[in-house]
Amino acid sequence: MDFDFLIFPKVEELDIIGPYEIFGKLNDVSEKRYGLHILAPSEITFCNHGLPLYRTRSLDQETHGNMLVVPGGKGVRESSRERTAVIEYIQRVHASYDLILTVCTGTFLLEEAGALKDKTCTTHSNYQDLLRKKGYTVVPHRIVHHGTLITSTGVTSGIDASLYVVAMLFGKSLAQTIIERIEYPFPIDHIIEMAYIIQADR
Repeated sequence: MDFDFLIFPKVEELDIIGPYEIFGKLNDVSEKRYGLHILAPSEITFCNHGLPLYRTRSLDQETHGNMLVVPGGKGVRESSRERTAVIEYIQRVHASYDLILTVCTGTFLLEEAGALKDKTCTTHSNYQDLLRKKGYTVVPHRIVHHGTLITSTGVTSGIDASLYVVAMLFGKSLAQTIIERIEYPFPIDHIIEMAYIIQADR
């Protein structure tokens, strides 16, 4: 299984690094190998606080992973060539991913790409009312799972949502092992309890 991480200028660092760390830990605690790929319009992308990230795949490659992670950040709210390219990528391929995870305001990129239709979702608490005004069903839960889409609230929730995905796909025991490796304060059962599940199957 391969994980794709979609980035753009002024992406919030923890939105992308948190999930990357969790899914990367799968390679430390499992005998199987999992691919992690940074997808971006440009070779180098500068995050919100200046951290440079290098892409490992461009957006025009024919192949992609099984799961897409879409972070948020200031770049979601600012017009740019890269932002447009990211939205076009989501429009083109979102239906072919097995699972999509958004962190924070990354939900708005899916909304603009037309990938939120008929989905119950969430986003950063400061922007939930804005999403409701656009006609979407938004619940204030930290993690919302509806079909092939998992959305999460602000910044640190990306870690919780990623651990939830690990538990869902690979089992609670493996997720708990990762929690213990990174010394995270919440057990996996607590994280699962935070999830609002509409429809967990495809």
